[in-house]
Amino acid sequence: MSTLPKKQLTLFVTFHIKPDLIEDFLSAHRPVWAACAREPQCLLFDVFRDPQTPGKFRFIEVWDESREWFETQQMTKPYYETLWAKSKPTWEREVEIEYFEREGEGCAFREGYLGLGRKMD
Repeated sequence: MSTLPKKQLTLFVTFHIKPDLIEDFLSAHRPVWAACAREPQCLLFDVFRDPQTPGKFRFIEVWDESREWFETQQMTKPYYETLWAKSKPTWEREVEIEYFEREGEGCAFREGYLGLGRKMD
């Protein structure tokens, strides 16, 4: 029996949003961020904005499941269906999704890192 911890799926999701539609994009996504944070398999959900490129956003999501589970179980949740209809008109180009497995070996953080967020449990 292995004593190694289960790998965590990490997604880097990049959006390029039309600058005049940023608030529409955020309004469409906020309810989904909250819904994802309520999912028991979601370990982290965070949103970043590029200060040099208006309209460029990156979501970082860490899930305690596989890519197959994410694509067949998570991405088929009903709240995504309404999201895409509202979000896609705000995009300058297609969303980019990258999948990684979190190693954890190099993970280090200070209390201040989590200061802008909230605990999900």
